[in-house]
Amino acid sequence: MKRSVRPRIAIIGTGKLARALAPLLADRGYRIAAIAGRRPGAARSLCRALRGASPTTVPERAAASAELILLAVPDREIESLALRLSRAEGLTWKGKTVLHHAGALGLEPLRPLERSGAAVGVLHPLQALGDPAVVREVLPGSRARLEGTPKALAEARRLVRDLELVPLRMKRKMTARERVAYHAAASLASNDLLSLLGLAVDLMQSAGLGRRAAVEALAPLARGTLTQAERRGLGASLTGPVVRGDAETVAAHLAELERRSPRDATLHRLLSERLLELAQREGHSLSAADRRRLSRLLARPSGGRGGGPTV
Repeated sequence: MKRSVRPRIAIIGTGKLARALAPLLADRGYRIAAIAGRRPGAARSLCRALRGASPTTVPERAAASAELILLAVPDREIESLALRLSRAEGLTWKGKTVLHHAGALGLEPLRPLERSGAAVGVLHPLQALGDPAVVREVLPGSRARLEGTPKALAEARRLVRDLELVPLRMKRKMTARERVAYHAAASLASNDLLSLLGLAVDLMQSAGLGRRAAVEALAPLARGTLTQAERRGLGASLTGPVVRGDAETVAAHLAELERRSPRDATLHRLLSERLLELAQREGHSLSAADRRRLSRLLARPSGGRGGGPTV
């Protein structure tokens, strides 16, 4: 069967998403016709590595040059950009497809373009898109949320296939609240994970390790934990003092964190409460006495303030 010709692509935006996707799409045989950005230098820099791509500061000019337009702009700008593009004089939208990449949003911001004749959709890669070299390693096998009108879905599925992503198979069409829940889950697993890693690095530094060495020591631990969870499930991957019912060690951790920062102690206490609930839900057997001691310890507003590790 003859493979259909890939559409020419215009990318509006020059941030991390654009810098990650543009070279990958070019490598997969897509022609990047134009890159539009507010800062001419950013668009020119991105186009240098893309044969035939034209930099511009005018989104309408980029959109006119392609059949598939990717709106790689911040979530808050998608609706106003779509409205602006839909009103562009002399720009015909019939036959064009427009995708945005905001995990918490649906098709609503793109309705002006749909009314103008474009196919519209969402392609949200469930992956942290930073350094393009790292993205090449981590993107294959990552999940992606797709939504759209029939033609847009077909284009999005082809992009997903060519980028070696795996489409999420949702049980039903997502509501606006469910999209927010989905996006919050993604933020917890990515952004909040980095926040926790940053706290862990600070603690390692206070124990005498350099900052870079602390990252290098803790990142394999975090990666190993996630690999265990992916392969064996959450329950089989649980370990540590909470799961073992070791209230003395948990109290010592909380007391040290309280000495350094009450806010960090509160964070650890709340996460430990969640961990205890998860362990119980996943069938980990703690004695009734251990559960009571941990529950009393974690219910307190601090981890032994002023009196050292108490249980």
